[in-house]
Amino acid sequence: MPSAHLSDQPLRDGAARPGTGPGAGRIRAPQDLTAGLLMMGIGLAALWIGRDWNTGTLAYVQSGFFPRLISGLLVLFGLVTAGRGLLLHGASLSNWAWRPLAGVTVAVLAFAAMLETLGLVPAVLLLVGLGNLAGQPLRAGPLAVLGGALALGSVAIFVWGLGLPMKVWP
Repeated sequence: MPSAHLSDQPLRDGAARPGTGPGAGRIRAPQDLTAGLLMMGIGLAALWIGRDWNTGTLAYVQSGFFPRLISGLLVLFGLVTAGRGLLLHGASLSNWAWRPLAGVTVAVLAFAAMLETLGLVPAVLLLVGLGNLAGQPLRAGPLAVLGGALALGSVAIFVWGLGLPMKVWP
């Protein structure tokens, strides 16, 4: 005879289980709702920042076209994800992992601050080194290979491929 799940069994005093009464569970997937709201917030902030940029037309695309397009898509995907959080059951919020959040944020800010002064290759190596502290650190060998490959790839794409006028070395 199959056994009943614990959640299917009534409580001893006849009360309903928490979160199962009328009106309970409006937010069925708090993780999806939070992620959707975060995406919408970033997209709306980006739209506000770029509000004065010229977008042009599809035939004559100007510098603000793609940032506005990507920001609008981010708002749309955030809306869909937040809607899923209200309609479908999903994961609840877990504790924040502060170390990766702080480590990646510091690494990206350091990259942005040092790109023009140090050049592309040292800034990418700094990004990889600081980003390595955000999680389970790699050993020196694999970290050096990763940093070298990303630095070479960045130079190949942005300097050689796209011809952007970037300083490569200090």
